[in-house]
Amino acid sequence: MRSLNFSGLFSTSTFSFYGLNGGRQTTTSPQARPLGGTKSSTQIGSPTPPLSGAAIQSQNPAVTPGGFTVSQLSPYSGKVRISSVSPSYFGFYSGGSLGQISLYVSLGNNERINVTGWLLKGNRGSQFVPGAVNVYDPSGLTEESDIYLANGEVVNMYTSYSPIGRNLRLNKCIGYLQNTMVFNPSLPGGCPSVNRSEILNFTGGCQNYILSLGSCALPASNPPIPQNDYSCQSFLNTLNYRGCFERHRGDQDFLSREWRVWTGSQFVDSQHDRIFLFDKNGLLVDEYVY
Repeated sequence: MRSLNFSGLFSTSTFSFYGLNGGRQTTTSPQARPLGGTKSSTQIGSPTPPLSGAAIQSQNPAVTPGGFTVSQLSPYSGKVRISSVSPSYFGFYSGGSLGQISLYVSLGNNERINVTGWLLKGNRGSQFVPGAVNVYDPSGLTEESDIYLANGEVVNMYTSYSPIGRNLRLNKCIGYLQNTMVFNPSLPGGCPSVNRSEILNFTGGCQNYILSLGSCALPASNPPIPQNDYSCQSFLNTLNYRGCFERHRGDQDFLSREWRVWTGSQFVDSQHDRIFLFDKNGLLVDEYVY
């Protein structure tokens, strides 16, 4: 079992993946409190140059939460923050609401941060940030890898489970998957529209039917098109995730800034909690109190 060492932060020095050690309840502020740190520009994929605790506090002496010292602050504080926490109520699978935790990054243009393996810890338990599929291939066989976040990107973590058994980064075609699998929350729509230049030579009836389809919608299994309209039938077979992926994979805006992670974990308290985010070295990145 993999574990991280948080010696000096809590009475128990080691947390496992599903540790349920208690946390402090010493802060009553209703808002997430951002921690200090500065932006620096590094090459993509390279680690962020660490700042000492003294350097962080010299920029903002009020950044250290109660119960922590300056030396326990992460060099990523101020760069990665818990932007929102929505606890699940009454158990999601018994008719309650879906829980969500969001992480947001603010970085230099050429900077990325690997957040896989970071720990979110509340008063009742904890959850590690897992990996995810960066580019979801139509085969569905793409393996998860570490989540590297660039400026303005967000990780949304949900208390439900992924119907594909994987976490993933959204893309402009991903809404097609909602037709064949039930994602909770639903995947966003807004799939690319059909380019009129691709269908100009089809029959009028074929064009009308294609243009009548909603965004990310699959054609009917028996569309109102003559069986011998082979060119139309062939094109309709490409109106799905695979066809959209093949047409738009090279688009500059193909990948979304949003990553989705389904943990099935309901470790946050439904009423009040103090959520900590720790980096891989066990240093405090951010806290969120509600």
